[in-house]
Amino acid sequence: MTAITGIYREEVTVSGEANHAGTTLMEDRKDALMGASEIMLAFEQLCREHPADEVVGTVGRISNEPNAANIIPGQTVFHLEVRAAQQEQKRWVMEAWGVQAASIAKRRGLSLGRRLILDQPSQPMAQLLIRLLAAQAGRLGIKTYALGSMAGHDAAHMASLTSAGMLFVPSLGGKSHCPDEESRIEDIEQAGNVLLQSILALDVELSP
Repeated sequence: MTAITGIYREEVTVSGEANHAGTTLMEDRKDALMGASEIMLAFEQLCREHPADEVVGTVGRISNEPNAANIIPGQTVFHLEVRAAQQEQKRWVMEAWGVQAASIAKRRGLSLGRRLILDQPSQPMAQLLIRLLAAQAGRLGIKTYALGSMAGHDAAHMASLTSAGMLFVPSLGGKSHCPDEESRIEDIEQAGNVLLQSILALDVELSP
């Protein structure tokens, strides 16, 4: 791994007016859920349009009130997250989205509230460990390639205390955080051997 992604996360509250689903004409509605949906789609579009591949956005949690079939939603709350390799990439997405979200809310007669949950900067891995891990893999005849991690890891916090490096083991189909996640035993064994040889080589390199 060359670096661990930065993560920005916030809670967004879209407030409108709960009203009867049958007696309220479409032009009279202040539907929080419909407004929130448009705001979410604007966020997705900005992330898709960003020129960097390693910019991704997710809405992963939604609550809707009063959440009844015959009542226009009065308030929708959702968690929004953007991940990017560089701080300025996150900032660009959030600033552009903020302008669009405010415009959508105003046009629909809604109010918009935002609360910061997390703003974690990206964390580069130590060049010494990147070089050493790649060298030991090559010595064992194992092919590798360098990439940034788009998932968060404890190593991002350890890197503020000491040098940190990471090895990734291939996951079949690239699947993670789901029941289908699986890595082959032979790939795990190879990673273990690279780690072992890297620790031994690091001991020699750092010994006085």
